[in-house]
Amino acid sequence: MLGSAATRYSNRYTVQNIDYTDNEKEEYIANMKAQHGIYKDNIVTLSGNVAYVRDDGLTFKTQKAVYKKKTSSVVSDVGYVAYLNDSIIKGSYIRYNNKKNRIFSKNVRAKIELQER
Repeated sequence: MLGSAATRYSNRYTVQNIDYTDNEKEEYIANMKAQHGIYKDNIVTLSGNVAYVRDDGLTFKTQKAVYKKKTSSVVSDVGYVAYLNDSIIKGSYIRYNNKKNRIFSKNVRAKIELQER
């Protein structure tokens, strides 16, 4: 976890310009950046220009997200835009589990580019 400034409290850290990477035993490494972050009890709460980037190219951007390290899942309920290769997905809610490689979303609008195998 990196940032431009941080404050340590007895039960949490607050970080400005947070840059957080979770690379523990997962198939994909996930990196999250935001203007503000709070790390408490293995949960990272991000706000302000949140960007989630996975090393295989999956990316989504939103204004608020919560990442639970124990389950390797991230949730945003304020709208998002996701990108994978040339595909673009927009929705009002996203829950992504990095361990299971599953995405759940609401109010989805998508432009999917299929690739030949």
